[in-house]
Amino acid sequence: MIQLQSLRYSIGQRVLFEDLDWVIAPGDRCALVGPNGAGKTTLIRVILGEYTPEAGTCVVSKSTRIGYLPQEAAEKFDGTVLDRAMEAHRALLGMREELDELHVQLSTIQPDDPDLEALLERAGDLQHHLEMFDEHRLEPEARRVLSGLGFSEADQDRPLAEFSGGWRMRVALAALLLADPTVLFLDEPTNHLDLPAMEWLEDYLDNFRGALVVVSHDRVFLDRVATEVQELDRGTITPYSMRFTQYLEEKENRREQAEAANAQLEQKIAQLNRFVERFGAKNTKAAQAASKKKQIERLKEERVVIPRKAQHIRFAFPPPPNAGRLLVRLRDVDFAYGDRKILSGVNVEIERGDKIAIVGANGAGKTTLLRILAGQLAPTAGTHDAFPLTKMSYFAQHAAETLNGAHSVLDAVEEVADDAWRPRLRGLLGSFLFQGDDVFKLCRVLSGGERQRVALARMLMLPTNLLMLDEPTHHLDLAGKEVLEGGLEQYPGGVIVVTHDRSLMARVATRVLEVDGGRVKLYPGGYDDYESARLARVSAEKRAASAAPTPVAASTAKSGSAPKGSTPAAKTAAAPELSREAQKEQRRLQQKREKEVARIEKDIETREARMKALETILADPELYHDAAKSKTHVTEYETLRAEVESLWQRLEELA
Repeated sequence: MIQLQSLRYSIGQRVLFEDLDWVIAPGDRCALVGPNGAGKTTLIRVILGEYTPEAGTCVVSKSTRIGYLPQEAAEKFDGTVLDRAMEAHRALLGMREELDELHVQLSTIQPDDPDLEALLERAGDLQHHLEMFDEHRLEPEARRVLSGLGFSEADQDRPLAEFSGGWRMRVALAALLLADPTVLFLDEPTNHLDLPAMEWLEDYLDNFRGALVVVSHDRVFLDRVATEVQELDRGTITPYSMRFTQYLEEKENRREQAEAANAQLEQKIAQLNRFVERFGAKNTKAAQAASKKKQIERLKEERVVIPRKAQHIRFAFPPPPNAGRLLVRLRDVDFAYGDRKILSGVNVEIERGDKIAIVGANGAGKTTLLRILAGQLAPTAGTHDAFPLTKMSYFAQHAAETLNGAHSVLDAVEEVADDAWRPRLRGLLGSFLFQGDDVFKLCRVLSGGERQRVALARMLMLPTNLLMLDEPTHHLDLAGKEVLEGGLEQYPGGVIVVTHDRSLMARVATRVLEVDGGRVKLYPGGYDDYESARLARVSAEKRAASAAPTPVAASTAKSGSAPKGSTPAAKTAAAPELSREAQKEQRRLQQKREKEVARIEKDIETREARMKALETILADPELYHDAAKSKTHVTEYETLRAEVESLWQRLEELA
């Protein structure tokens, strides 16, 4: 489908990739990963033909239809949300417009007009083509996709210009999915999606028949949609035929093996060097010394390139000031923007040490609730109590965008630093990966992730016992997210976070506040407990909807008489029929389960075959004369055995 051979691309003196080979085959589902700046987006644009490689070739088969969603696709469009989504079928829409014009023209043409036959033939061809591609199904399908991405039917008919960049991004994604490409490239597709939309997209991609390449910092999303990982680093691409979580473990295993192999080589080289130094000057040993030198050069060539460890942000929140049991309390709080009511009857108590995640669909009022808790918005009714010992720190969703572009990184943190922090600012910025002259970079030239790190560093300097964070992981890479999670998990003060990052919520949250329909409901467990409760609730609602009596049955029950030809016993025994929608959902879930079972069985078969081959290798006593090689095989065998056990466990759960 797409084949890259010996590809090279550089920016100035910096080579992004060289001699890069990669084949994207039909049905591949790849997570393209690598450190920030490795060239992931550049590689995609080379494949798209937007950039020309300096060397090598990119071959795309004729039948390939490529779809690409960039990180920022919030372009302007004059029509409605539905019109923008329907642009995916521009060719068919053009045919419909031409056919409508022909109908107008034919309604006024004279029977003896010499152009009549040609016009009728063209109209017939257009009509046949539109029928062949099921034109009547295009709009319902577009509305279904838009609905899955969070647009109500009323919103679908509103002008696109009325929506924010994040919502326009969703419309661009809808148009891309409706175009039905054979290869789909997604660059950070979850940045502007809430939890329901992310789950819908995961289900959609699960049934997508084409090849998929996705760049994302959302670990849960990568685990669910990709079955293999391609790691781009140091100009080369390394394949891992496993899901993202297993890739992280395997990468660390390979690092340890490479370090062990190199350590053995260095030890051998040191022994040979000692021989050369000791006997190189003796005539009787000169030939042997020369041979040892050649052996040293060969061993140096055998050194393994050790996968580099990603740079990590290193920080810990300062100890919080003393506080009472209660930090913030809302009593019977309502909030409205004009006539539009956002929150109603909210009662919340935030205690010392609480770690709370606020969840809900986009537009439900999560940020509004957070700002009321922070005292930035006054409720239209009810009371907000902040207790005297409570010291709050608020991290806004767009805090990184509010930095003064004319300030340097050092100026930005110095602006909020007190006298105790000033001598330590360079050290703090070093912990956030701003080293050397990086601290003098102007904020306006920083990347999104760098600006986010500056904003987090500024927040660190404030002595607080209640952190309020609105989408803190936006623009952070995987390493940054990992460290932020660890810092919040260990922080002894209170934390309230609005986020769509499921791994952050699962690791940090001890309670969940769900905002839905203006109401706020507290779930006492962590995110996993909330998700289980939510899925159970959705399932119960579907069962209730499918079991609801039809109008005929309801009127029969009300009159107290049974339908003709039935008996009370038959009425009691009859099970309620599932609604058409519920049956469709049931079939979809069953198909999804069967696909996962088939995939797991294939994975087990592949791994067990490799284990059998390794058992034969490990049974050979000669293997153990080479310590590095034997350790590699033993480690691989143990990894495979653990993976097979995990796969069997998952298979039992599905059964």
